[in-house]
Amino acid sequence: MRALRPVAVLLCLLLASCATPEVRPPGALRKVVAVVGSRVEALPTFTYREDLLGEGNPRTVLVSQTEAVLRERGFAVAGTRISAAPVPSTEEVVALIRDNQADAAVVVVLAWVDASAVQALGRAEVVLDTAVVGPEGNLAWRNETRTVSHVGIYQAQTDWRSYLRKAVIDAVRAVP
Repeated sequence: MRALRPVAVLLCLLLASCATPEVRPPGALRKVVAVVGSRVEALPTFTYREDLLGEGNPRTVLVSQTEAVLRERGFAVAGTRISAAPVPSTEEVVALIRDNQADAAVVVVLAWVDASAVQALGRAEVVLDTAVVGPEGNLAWRNETRTVSHVGIYQAQTDWRSYLRKAVIDAVRAVP
């Protein structure tokens, strides 16, 4: 009997990890594209490796985390784009919506980051502008979120982008 307990625990974990994503209600947006921009050119880096490899680009974290949270919430993500401009233009967003035959675009822009206390206190503050833009370029929804993340000192030293991931999760979960 005791030999079967680890198998039962593993089976429960496997079933939990295969849980279906949230289902969108009828009439809600389903097929979207994600567009990200950043007014912050580089995240603060704390090691030579981060500086050398250029891992301080916040746009890569924004696009991957935005797409993951949208899929988790039941959206079908038809495409993603990292805008070279600090704020994506309306024409860029509308073109991506049309090219992918999507219902709308979810636009996430990193407006401000204060990570000066990450190494010492494990505290970072992030401001994100999130919007939903329709196929004609009309603004359907907009929200500014200010997230204060508290991460462990070990996590701040090993996964220094975790505070940005937490902020994106908070911002994208608010999308209707």
